[in-house]
Amino acid sequence: MTVFERIDSTAEKANVHIAQKTRRMKVTLYAEGLKAKIRQADFALGRLLELANLTDSVQQSTDAAPDAILHEVYFYSDTFWAFSYSALDVLAQLTNQIMRFGITEREVSFKSLLNHLNGIASPLRHKFQSCAQSHAFKNLDDYRNCSTHRRQICIVEKTTVETQTAGYVSTTAPPMATVVRLLCDNPLALTPKYRQKRQVPGYMLDTQDKIICRIQSILRDLKPVR
Repeated sequence: MTVFERIDSTAEKANVHIAQKTRRMKVTLYAEGLKAKIRQADFALGRLLELANLTDSVQQSTDAAPDAILHEVYFYSDTFWAFSYSALDVLAQLTNQIMRFGITEREVSFKSLLNHLNGIASPLRHKFQSCAQSHAFKNLDDYRNCSTHRRQICIVEKTTVETQTAGYVSTTAPPMATVVRLLCDNPLALTPKYRQKRQVPGYMLDTQDKIICRIQSILRDLKPVR
């Protein structure tokens, strides 16, 4: 079952058991919102994959703005972290409605719901805590915090350009560029380091997979309260 099918299934089951019309409407609203955030993060990743082998060092057009490709990489990188974290906040809204916790909507976030669950012994509490304690979530939190509240996430770009002596037959059209982009290890540090070798977009794809698995796991434990 895909994450989108899981979201639809969870919402459908909840709406069968929830008597109040307003709550049913909010369950549907947040279920659709959760799918939208996941799609938006996925769209950003798709564009980063398209940009993976492109670099401003080998311009394809003289009309291109300076550093246009790199600026686009920055934009979609920040977009990915923002929407991925937002998906967890919307998941918290969905959980709040299905479980009838009664938390004011403006006060709901992934972390606030986690704090609310700290006083409740349940498998759901364990799932939220396990997600919050995971490396994937902690790094997502740091990168999102940096891109939203501080500055662009620091990315180093290493480009190797391959050329061949003119006049010889080549199976490729020179110049060919090999591009490697790395996310800084700690986006909150003033002096960036890259020891973790977190490649763009490979590391983000891995993070997305892990966060989606966490979301699916939490959805499976949502038992609607009438």
